[in-house]
Amino acid sequence: MGQQIIQQPDGKLAVFSSITDTFIVADATPEELVEWRAEEAAERARENTRRELDKVLAGNSRRAYFQSTLTWEQAVAKDREHDGDLQPGT
Repeated sequence: MGQQIIQQPDGKLAVFSSITDTFIVADATPEELVEWRAEEAAERARENTRRELDKVLAGNSRRAYFQSTLTWEQAVAKDREHDGDLQPGT
């Protein structure tokens, strides 16, 4: 990840980036760092999902995934084989 949490002399926390060799967070509490990291992860997930959706909605499912892609029918069959709890589209 290239980040290290370091305790400051005053007891607060900082995050040092080995990519930029700078502090990217300073004077934080443990709770603030948890929330900061959670928001960073959430934003990455949003960006990844948007890119994936752009490909799928443009009809390029094969480009959205590196493994083989399933058709709707194939996915429904596999779900039924494994007693899936959700019944989308029904």
